[in-house]
Amino acid sequence: MLNIEIEYKKGILFVRLMGEINNKTIKNLDVIDNMIKKAGIKYLLINLEKVSIISSNQIDIMIDRYKKLIGNDGKLLICGYYNNSKLKLNIKAIDKIYLSYNELNAFNIINI
Repeated sequence: MLNIEIEYKKGILFVRLMGEINNKTIKNLDVIDNMIKKAGIKYLLINLEKVSIISSNQIDIMIDRYKKLIGNDGKLLICGYYNNSKLKLNIKAIDKIYLSYNELNAFNIINI
């Protein structure tokens, strides 16, 4: 099961994911795709702090998907990645994103 909490604040779409991200639940992220397209979101922060299971392949898919949606002028940030020992991943697309320990640090990286 995957729960998604979404908040839009100061030009940033905050997405907090809770639960398991697998081949079935990753489809639930379509709601985020629609928001990015309709609202023209440039800054996307994904918080993985409360994700219990995710594979390297699934996170690579998420990164590629959102980098395409937000475009070259946008920023994709992932936080909470280091807080969870279950999320020690080999991310292929690491050069396309910003990693942060928490949302506050990620917010400072965007610097808007």
